[in-house]
Formats: sequence, structure tokens, C-alpha cells
Amino acid sequence: MSHILKIIGRRATVTHDANLAVWRLGQHGRGAASTATATEQTVQDRAVRQFDEIPGPKGLPFIGTALDYSPLGRFPIHTKMANSTIERYKTYGKIYREKIGPQEMVFVCDPKDIETVFRSDGRHPERPIPQAIATYRRLRKKPLGVALLNGEEWFRVRSSVNKDMMRPKAVGAYAGLQDEVSRELIGLIRGVVRKGETAGQVPDFTKLLYKWGLDSLSLVVLGKRIGCLTLDQLPEDSDAQQMIGAVNDFFLGFAKLQMSLPLYKYMSTPGWKNFERAMDTISSVAEKMIGEKLGELRQMEEPPEEADFLTNLLSREDMTLDEATLMAVDLLNGAIDSTAHTLVFNLFCLAKNPDAQQKLYEEIMEVVPPGQPIDDTVLNKMHYLRAVVKETFRIYPTVLNTARTLTRDVVLSGYHVPAKTNVLLAQNVISTLPEYYPEPKSYIPERWLRTGSSTVQSFSLLPFGYGPRMCVGRRFAEQELYLGLVRIIQNFHVGWDGEDMKQVWRIFNAPDRDTFIFRERET
Repeated sequence: MSHILKIIGRRATVTHDANLAVWRLGQHGRGAASTATATEQTVQDRAVRQFDEIPGPKGLPFIGTALDYSPLGRFPIHTKMANSTIERYKTYGKIYREKIGPQEMVFVCDPKDIETVFRSDGRHPERPIPQAIATYRRLRKKPLGVALLNGEEWFRVRSSVNKDMMRPKAVGAYAGLQDEVSRELIGLIRGVVRKGETAGQVPDFTKLLYKWGLDSLSLVVLGKRIGCLTLDQLPEDSDAQQMIGAVNDFFLGFAKLQMSLPLYKYMSTPGWKNFERAMDTISSVAEKMIGEKLGELRQMEEPPEEADFLTNLLSREDMTLDEATLMAVDLLNGAIDSTAHTLVFNLFCLAKNPDAQQKLYEEIMEVVPPGQPIDDTVLNKMHYLRAVVKETFRIYPTVLNTARTLTRDVVLSGYHVPAKTNVLLAQNVISTLPEYYPEPKSYIPERWLRTGSSTVQSFSLLPFGYGPRMCVGRRFAEQELYLGLVRIIQNFHVGWDGEDMKQVWRIFNAPDRDTFIFRERET
């Protein structure tokens, strides 16, 4: 039996290796997040107030403040979800408690508290488990996946995945391939602009970016493109269109289930049926693609010299076949939605701030002359590019907040918060406060450049989280985002037409419109 057949034939549960080292991730603040610091207060402090004294909205019995997030409430989840933390901060201050249905959470809006939370993580940071996804996977007898695990099981799976997803050199090896997809995207935009029939607008531009994201990451995960990047409407029964449609339905349904009573645990509600249908479609399409890849591997006597991400995952002795497959499914899922929306937010900010767009264009032309391919070493030279992306994350966050389940007692803003409390880190509030960001309503990428005048406080902006539990797809997402942004700004001046973009909340934020005007630059 060939080496590959031995790999894909594995079904046994993997045991945890106690000798595995904690994977240390890139630094974003003042040190690793695995231990508490000397600055952390203790619950013995005489000035510490009790948990029950934390202020917050009272809510109603059983449902808490859930009505506030209903369609007729103060903060309808799709349109005004971000307003809730900002309004609660104005009313209660930098820490407050809120119970939404059965979920009780503590929200913190202070970088020092955020630092305390992350530095208290310990060896096995924990997150609240999204119960709708967990319920679905248990019903389908699937692994929970790394995002839904805690404790030793999370550590085992995450440690294995880190080898291919968190090492800059491993991710950078795919930059050239992903750049080819971004250049093809440019060709499609150019074709629309040169026809002159739409005054520079690209119809369904965000949907085009969904295809770009899926094609780009399928190169990484499967070692080949799905071939869906086109201006034409994909056939409804095509794998790519089914996947894209199901991902959109999944996020819309997940957002509703997350903010409502968990009746789906006891009965099959209409919302649950729609969510379940979307999850079934995502799983079946992605598993079909992965199955085709496994079929190709079965024909090989030895692994390929340059293995793709999935082949590398299957080669790990510390992951089961089902776990490796689910990781690939989750990556393909994320490729469609969050990266595409983040690119749209960046283009909107640049369209509304032409001076910043011009400065980015000048950096791009200095580092990447027209026609030159882009690899990870080229991207590493673009400091203003990174500043643009950070400033966009501040003003138009793709994720509203980061969540943790405390693994030990901590003191936050002078209150004792016990272990096992779910804490949400409301960085979207911090981003609006002049004490952390002078002129917070202004788009100023320069505030992120490493100069003597830079005063951005540590832990004030962490769009991918921090420490061992940082977003597992972060480096791939950033690389794909940088490549798309560089190629678009290099080839087009991006303008905007009409009313400003607003964000729609559906777990990740999405744009409500994409009325860009693309004008081809002179070469």
C-alpha cells in the first residue's frame, strides 16, 4: 500500500501527545499571552468590587435583553448590531453585563482590560462555543472542528494545523499562485471598464469577489482552482454557485440563531431548517471537492514534492481524516465571505479618501513595477499597505468583537470576574474613542506607521484576536487581501457613487452596497 493510501485510510482517534510544545504566535503587544503579568490585579485587592455590582441593562426574565435585537427593537441585528455596544458604553461605561436569552456576557471596552483577559488565557485559551454549529455537527456526527473545541482537544488539533497555517514562510509559498488569481480579477474589471457601458461600475462586484476568494483559496487548500472566476452568472447547480449561495444563507441564519432563544435544540424551527439546509450544502459540496482530491492522491505511490495544504494535513499523524477534511471545509467556507467583504471595506475607505489612495498607489508603484509578479517578500516591503488595512479594520471592522471564556478569575475595571465567564472584547467601541485614537472619525493610516509620533495603544485593535487562539486563517486571509488590494489600486483609481456604504451584521460584517467607480490608470 502506498504512503498516501496509508494516510487517507486512517480512521482511528488520535491521542494527545503531552510533549507537544505550546505554539507561540506573532507578537502584537508586550509579550506572549500564555501567562498572566505582574500588572494583573488579584481578587484579594481590597478595592475590588463584586461581580454582581457590574452595571448593565436588566432585561426581562428568561429572555433578558433579546427584544432589543429583534426587528422592532433598538438594535435590529442586521442593521444596528454595532450600535448596541456603543450605546451601552455611553450608558454604563467601560464594563457592563448583559444577558441575551440564556447567554450572560461581560463586555469590556478598555485596552487594559483586554490585555488582562488575553494574558490570563493560560495554555489552553477558551472561547464560547457557537451552539448552533455545535448542535448541527453533533447531529451529523461530525467533528466539532478547531474553532469549536476547548482544552486538550483544541490544543492537539490547533498545534497540528499551526505547522501549515501560522508559519509565514509556509503561507508565503502560495503568494505567487494567489497573485495569478488576483491578476485575472483585474482582467475582468478592465474588460467591464473598457466596454464603457456601466460608467466604470462592475455589476455585482461583491459577488465577483466571492468567486475570487473561493478560486484563490482553493489553490491553497486543494492545489487547484475551482475555475469559478467569471463575470457571468454561474449555473445554479454548479459546485461553486451552490457553495457561495449556501455560505451567504449560513451566515444570515447563524446570526439569527445566535441572537435568539435556542428553541432549535428542542424543535425544528423554520430558522433552524434554513440553517441546517445551508450547512448541509456547504458540507456536501466541499466534501465532494475534497473527495476528488483524495481520489487523485490514491493514484499516487508517493506524495507530491510540493504538497498543497490538504495533502499536508492528511500527512499529520496527530489528526484524523475527518478532522483534516473539516478543517479544509471551514477554510473554503471562510474564503468566500470575510476576505471579500474586508477587501470591499478597504476599497470604500480608499475611494472616500483619495489622498490615502494616492499614497498607497505610489508605494505600490515603487515596490511593484507593472508586470512584476508579487511574492511574500514584496508584500513585506509595503508598510503603508498594512497601515491602510489596519485603519480600515478600525473604522469598518469585519468582526465586531472577540470572545473569551475566562480560564481563571481576573479583575476588570475594578470588578472581580470569575472563571468560566464569557467576556466580549468590544474593540469597535475603543475605535471610536479619542483617548485612544485622536480624530477617531478621520481616516488616518499614518497613525499605524512606526514613527516617533505613533501613539496607538497595545491591545486597542486585534481584528484576528491574539495569542495561541488567534484566527487560524489569519495569514492566508491577510495575504489574499493584500494581493487583491495591491492589484486593484495598481491598475485602477477607485471612486464611489451615491450614498455611503453601511455595514450589515451577520456574524461577520458585510457591505450593504458596492457602487464603486473604476477608472483605469495610465501606464
